[in-house]
Amino acid sequence: MELDELKQAWQTLDKRLQQQNAMQFQLLRDKRIDKMKSSLRPLLIGQIIQILFGAWMVLIGVDVWASHPDVPHLLIAGIVMHVYGVATIIAAGVICSGIAGIDHAAPVLELQRRLAKLRKHYLLGGMCVGLPWWVMWVPFMMTLAMSSLGIDIYAVAHASSPLANWLNISLGVGVLGLFGTWIFHRWSRHPSRAALGRKLEDGAAGGSLRKAQAELDALRAYAEE
Repeated sequence: MELDELKQAWQTLDKRLQQQNAMQFQLLRDKRIDKMKSSLRPLLIGQIIQILFGAWMVLIGVDVWASHPDVPHLLIAGIVMHVYGVATIIAAGVICSGIAGIDHAAPVLELQRRLAKLRKHYLLGGMCVGLPWWVMWVPFMMTLAMSSLGIDIYAVAHASSPLANWLNISLGVGVLGLFGTWIFHRWSRHPSRAALGRKLEDGAAGGSLRKAQAELDALRAYAEE
């Protein structure tokens, strides 16, 4: 009887320890998940601002190409900004949808998988929208000046030799910058420079995603102890 009572006492104690550990893990999980959500909030706000910026570019682009269909350079610039604005909206919308689609009640591994997918989409969207800005600022300035001030800066530039040279040089520098950035990206992705590639990728991912990932990593480490 004493042996049975001892076994029963150990079982009761073990059950209580398991319940206590489960409660502690749940409290820690709730705390980490709340921090993860807080970390992603600046990213969400930034993407909403990007959507508004993209919508503004679409409006400017449509205004210019629709009102100047007979002026080739304004027509092209307006269409380019229209398309770029739509791409900007889509890129930000994907991130907003990814953040909203995270099930905070899901297992830690699933949360990490979702966050990794979100990070991948953010980096891809940043490249597709950010890199073209090396040259995209030119049609942006053209459409902005025409839409808001009624000034055709392309025509003004070609009527003034110094300004035309400056515009051509700026475009040339933009093309070289875009090409150089692409070459550097390819160079940093080589297996022999994996550490550098990871650092650059972490930097491009932004603080919000890094902080959110750190919270999940800490939670997973505690669960595996």
